[in-house]
Amino acid sequence: MAKTTLSVAFVLAVLATGWWRPAEALALDASEMKVALATATPEEEGFIEYVLGRVDKGTLPEDLVQSTFLWARKKSIHKFQYFKRGLILRAAEKGIQL
Repeated sequence: MAKTTLSVAFVLAVLATGWWRPAEALALDASEMKVALATATPEEEGFIEYVLGRVDKGTLPEDLVQSTFLWARKKSIHKFQYFKRGLILRAAEKGIQL
């Protein structure tokens, strides 16, 4: 009984602190995105900043950016290019020009 109570308390403590987050709940962070997408130029880094600025202004849906990011970072090479092109195409489908 004590082990069960301790296990439940641990799980609740981890969830309450926010230490564990599912991949879908990742907050968009420019520096983490740049590393994960292996940006190589100031222009690529600027695109990340531009996109996150649009998310902050509410002119680009966060879930669109996040899902495209999660998809692109799984690619073996050219991760940033997959992200950029994928996001531009998906945003255009929603009538959003990047």
